[in-house]
Amino acid sequence: MHELSEAPKSIWRFAKWARTESQLPKKLPQFPSLKRSDTDHMTTTFEEKTEILRGKFFPPPPQADVSDIAGSFIPLAVSSNPRITEDEVKQAIRRVKADKAPGASGIPNRALQAGLAELTPVLTSLFNACVTHKYHPKQFKKAQTIVLRKPKKSDYTDPKAYRPIALLDTMGKALESIMAKRLSDIAETHRMLPNAQMEARRKRSVISALDLLIDQVHTVWGCGTKYVASMLSLDAAGAFDRVSHVRLLHTLKMKRTSSYIIEWTRSFLEDRETSLIFDGQTSDMREVNAGIPQGSLISPILFLFFNASLIEKCEALGIKIGVLGFVDDINILAYGRSTEETCRTLSKAHDACAEWARTHGATFAPEKYELTHFTRKPKRFDMTASIQIESSVIKPKPDVRVLGVQLDTKLRWGAHLRQIEANHATRMLALSRLGASTWEATFTKARQVYSAVVRSGIAFGASVWHQRGKKGELSGKERRLGTLQNQALRHVAGAFKRVNIETLEAETYTSSLHVHLNMLQDKATLHSRVDGRTQEARQACELIRARLTGVNRVIPRSPATKKIVLLNAFIREGAKIQSRRRRRTPSFTTVSTSDSIAITQYHKDQWNQRWEKYRERVADVNATPAQRSHLSNKTVKMRDGLQKAESTLATHIRTERIGLNAYLHSRNVPGTDSPRCGCGWSHQTAKHVLMHCPDWSHLRPRMLQDAGSSDYRIIVATTKSLRAVAKMMMETELLEQFRVARTLVL
Repeated sequence: MHELSEAPKSIWRFAKWARTESQLPKKLPQFPSLKRSDTDHMTTTFEEKTEILRGKFFPPPPQADVSDIAGSFIPLAVSSNPRITEDEVKQAIRRVKADKAPGASGIPNRALQAGLAELTPVLTSLFNACVTHKYHPKQFKKAQTIVLRKPKKSDYTDPKAYRPIALLDTMGKALESIMAKRLSDIAETHRMLPNAQMEARRKRSVISALDLLIDQVHTVWGCGTKYVASMLSLDAAGAFDRVSHVRLLHTLKMKRTSSYIIEWTRSFLEDRETSLIFDGQTSDMREVNAGIPQGSLISPILFLFFNASLIEKCEALGIKIGVLGFVDDINILAYGRSTEETCRTLSKAHDACAEWARTHGATFAPEKYELTHFTRKPKRFDMTASIQIESSVIKPKPDVRVLGVQLDTKLRWGAHLRQIEANHATRMLALSRLGASTWEATFTKARQVYSAVVRSGIAFGASVWHQRGKKGELSGKERRLGTLQNQALRHVAGAFKRVNIETLEAETYTSSLHVHLNMLQDKATLHSRVDGRTQEARQACELIRARLTGVNRVIPRSPATKKIVLLNAFIREGAKIQSRRRRRTPSFTTVSTSDSIAITQYHKDQWNQRWEKYRERVADVNATPAQRSHLSNKTVKMRDGLQKAESTLATHIRTERIGLNAYLHSRNVPGTDSPRCGCGWSHQTAKHVLMHCPDWSHLRPRMLQDAGSSDYRIIVATTKSLRAVAKMMMETELLEQFRVARTLVL
């Protein structure tokens, strides 16, 4: 465990395990038996399981009604240069992670990257030949499909509890990457895809999608309390596996895609083969005649083209709805004067979706649909209004999960905060399993895991749900979330509970959580403005206002508008702070990089002001070494190279919250009758033991020599000296907590 915590890459693999799987029951040593869907028979042999999984992952070609394709008018294709350059090949190979699992050939990406100079001309010629002859090599179409468990499923005898991931040839993936980028570039340049499609596209993300949805809901509310919004979340069964090749190729033509891309895509889709790998065995190769492979770099953008007409069909209805697509997740937002009206509107929109599914061979699962009504005045509306779709009745829920964020009826975010708190307990396992206060992962490693795993989980989607306190005061939600960071940082630093959060943040050089959330929100707003998402959201909201009230009605500011007003103020203030420190005139620019730096500087200054105000409240005579320090990453650097026990002792000494008599007596710890040291001279504090106690005078000269100073303020502020004082403190054996760790350090 100690060696694992020191390995640069192993620490992240272990953290991922601790976060996602450590709280789950142990996996069975063998792949379990699988149930047949048509009988209660349980399969036990590898061959039987393979047939069941093949039927689940690679169903027969979908029966799409393509009768409308014959005789269709095909618009003129966009003209583009098909020649692939060496720069494109180099970028494609570099984009893929070096240690990604290889396909059937067994050639890893690391090998391609190592021989990039020699391979580039050869691969460039090969890829150009593929494009010229409209051919994707057969070897590149052979996949090894790994069978993976879907997390947190109750029954792993059900084939639906597994998902396929295709491992493809690394050279083939480089070609797919080039073609995917070209198709994406053409789509964005010529606006081939609906604005409401948010994933697998540049400058669009989960945050873009959520921002658009929330702004639309607030726009409905802003039109008057007599209006309500309702959202229906659709569920498509096996989306990638059921893509009709005929319909996809026709859609590419109708979208004016360059002909060489269409013909290469045709070859890419034909004659695919795959084997299944699970339970330590590999099946034979079988042909796959439908769908697009999950794991291919071009599959996401191909699916967006396939799915685009679903969004366009809904938008063309001209009714009071907005559509939001995120790969295969489709959410339809309806608005009107009553929930009964919005349910009827959603039902009409679903009829259009069903018609699309008939012509595209797609299958929806109404039993998995989710419905919710959005309003701040629930007593005005029938919040139980439901939708009848086929044999399923979709009843509304008080909150639904959309793209990883819990949306409640009033958008007060209570449900999401409860979800954060529930997930936080799981993520804390990624820290607790990495070690305790005196062993395993170092301070530096634990801090990295906290930032990448725990804090990122708390802050996910913060630009949407985070609500700032008024007049500089922390809101209730900010205080509530702050306790989660407090708990995690105590584990990272090995600090006692009595260390206040301001000191803990300074010692770990981790900004206050509310400052971090504010900064994330401002940067997300900046990116939306620069990337054009803000303008798209404004247009969508204007359409809602026009449909509900007419364009002349004055609407209160939406959350997006308020965030932009704040953003502009913060950018200017951050630029002023930078100019004062650099002693030059501030330059206000619209370049996003400069604005982003200004935002970072502004929020860093806010954190620094908070720390300095705290230090002013602490009398200098009573201040601990930690409280005397200015806000700086030096508090992190001074712990570099220290083992966990040493860095924990450094925290205890610098905060003066340490298991010696002076502190224990102040906390009324049983068995501590006096704060005085056993020598009788003074209170037993870290400074007394290290610098003055006669009982340890035989250890002191060596400590001072190793520390390189006799000034206590310097001794507790450098890596070299902290290692020396930690060693001396352990040698005294005054701290029971560190007696076992002493054998590792000394």
